[in-house]
Amino acid sequence: MCDELDFGAIGAAQHAGVPSVVVSVIASGALVRPTRLTHALGQLGEALGLSVPVRSRGDLFVVPFARPMRDPLFPTPDDALWMRPDAGPPPAPDGSIVATLGTEFNTESGDLFHRILAALARFNTPSVLAVGNDVDPARFGRQPAHVQVRRFVDFDALLPRASVVVHHGGSGLFLRSVLSGTPQVVLPMGADQPFNARRVDDLGLGATLDPTTVDSSDIFEAITAVLANDQALESTAALRRSTLNLPAPADVIAHISSSVL
Repeated sequence: MCDELDFGAIGAAQHAGVPSVVVSVIASGALVRPTRLTHALGQLGEALGLSVPVRSRGDLFVVPFARPMRDPLFPTPDDALWMRPDAGPPPAPDGSIVATLGTEFNTESGDLFHRILAALARFNTPSVLAVGNDVDPARFGRQPAHVQVRRFVDFDALLPRASVVVHHGGSGLFLRSVLSGTPQVVLPMGADQPFNARRVDDLGLGATLDPTTVDSSDIFEAITAVLANDQALESTAALRRSTLNLPAPADVIAHISSSVL
């Protein structure tokens, strides 16, 4: 079992004659495009001594995201196995704001943290910014009493209580925000983030901003608008229900066991 970007593991399993189960990790499905991989997977197959290309999606393909999260431009295989992710605590919003730029692009975001903090300072509600292990919270100086800057936070505990989450658009935060029932303000910087941000726009889950040009006032206004947007809250709740209606992990495991073991 491996994720959908681990073509080496898929090829190794195929070479060994071992069934492979590939799990989607990109919410929008936009990064792995089989038509673009045909030549490379053929070369990998040849290097492994196979008579056929490496199968980009293995023997079984598991998708732990709701169908609407997938970009229709990059369709899911017809035989995909849909699986419900861990739901976590139910939503209980208290007006708080959670913000993060993840743990990869956070160190390459220029002064975006400062712009986010300047926006959070204008609210009179508990707010927390998670900056990751490679950024020292002390570099941001003294903040208003309602704003905390931490290296790490427990998103599973904080997001269900948050009324809006400001983040980079990674698939993990995108999914966790939906499961927490929390509308989103997305600042996509790269990788899968712009594609996930497009789904946020298309599904009415919040707002997206350009991280290279946005200023603190823009971020403040976007958060304010999302907090007042009942439709974003309702759309998020509907997508959460759709996600929780997916087959249970135990049922998917049983199907895998009967299919390949």
